[in-house]
Amino acid sequence: MNFFMSLIEFAFLLTEAIWIIKCANLQMKNKRFIAFGFLAAIATSGFLQDKISYGSLCLIELFLVYIIVFLIIDSSIVSKIESTVLVLLINNCIILSIKAFFPDGAYFHIGNKCVDVCLNNLVELSIVLIFGFLTKRFLESLINERRRKVGKFLDYVITIGCLDIFICIFSIYNLIQISYFKGIFARVVTSIAALSLLLLEINILYKKWLVEKVQEYAKAERELYETQKNYYISLLDKEAETKKYRHDMNNHMICLKSLMDDGNYDELKQYIEKLYDKTSVLVSKGYSIGNTIIDALTNYYAEHLEKDIELRLEGRLMRPILIDDIALSSIYSNMIVNAIEAQKHIAGDRKKYIHIHLREGNKYAQLTVRNSMANERIDDIDAIETTKLDKENHGFGINNIRKNVNDNHGDLTIEAKDYEFCVKVTLPLNTKNTDGATVS
Repeated sequence: MNFFMSLIEFAFLLTEAIWIIKCANLQMKNKRFIAFGFLAAIATSGFLQDKISYGSLCLIELFLVYIIVFLIIDSSIVSKIESTVLVLLINNCIILSIKAFFPDGAYFHIGNKCVDVCLNNLVELSIVLIFGFLTKRFLESLINERRRKVGKFLDYVITIGCLDIFICIFSIYNLIQISYFKGIFARVVTSIAALSLLLLEINILYKKWLVEKVQEYAKAERELYETQKNYYISLLDKEAETKKYRHDMNNHMICLKSLMDDGNYDELKQYIEKLYDKTSVLVSKGYSIGNTIIDALTNYYAEHLEKDIELRLEGRLMRPILIDDIALSSIYSNMIVNAIEAQKHIAGDRKKYIHIHLREGNKYAQLTVRNSMANERIDDIDAIETTKLDKENHGFGINNIRKNVNDNHGDLTIEAKDYEFCVKVTLPLNTKNTDGATVS
């Protein structure tokens, strides 16, 4: 009798586990292990049915289910272990949440042990199938925005769940203290449960931090993409205007020669001045220093700069800076935005300017942004982030610059004196097969 009942238990447990794997969209391979698992279960039950109790036999069959699930999940070893544990925990938690409301953990007491086992396992299988089906359909129906909202909602649910688990563990601890549960085993299990809950809470906090970082990175990436797109559009516009100018140049030469031959020097002078104005606008449209990110950001902000602000860019970078585009975008854009913001607070006829200088050495590149500021000097640079006035000038971007520079093994120097604010950022270069002068 134990032989058949343990095999029934094994078949139901394995079916439930495979269903959860499918609903969780986990990849499966080597499905032949399912057949091998049934053969192992038959051999184990046949050999041990008269030697151990039915409960012990069921534990062995459960262990076999663990092994089969581990073998058929298609993933790396660490991920296999994690997925196996999660699948079986999900299965057991579903059942336990229902069984808690039934006496002796059974749904039926017909009187025939074999029939009771079949009926009870059939109920549990039905519960797992329904739960898995509803969960799968729900996940498939989620669009990106809804997924984000559901993720936030689940954060609250998990937090409440952790609190509930803690209450249960604390209740068990109190029962141990009044000697309701005796022996070292109950104490060890309770202590391990508390530590496991601690690890879960740390994992939740880490995942929340990670999600926030990913969202910040995605936002910066979108902004960088938009800036680069605008830069490439401006390059295309410039190229179109250049082609048009080249096309008209022959006609301009004919007109100039005709005016000169006729001796109309006043008209010739006016024509040349107009042609110069048109040419200077074309030439001045666009900055190029050799780095796509810096070019894109410089041209983007230059296009929206107030006309009374002098913008000057000097230097060139021949080699790539050895940091990712998002970090470089954050550093440089904050340097420029801070400089632009500072110009809004300069009153009167004082000169407004932003001077950008790029310098390349053997191993490092130096980006320097100098700009006029309202204050004569700022002695305590760190106080910029806490003083409201200075915060409006420069404070909101300093932290971002400093963090990204430190994360990428660079150096940051800030000076504020003689009505001028200066930010120097030194960053590593890609030094493969290159030479140059050292940046001091």
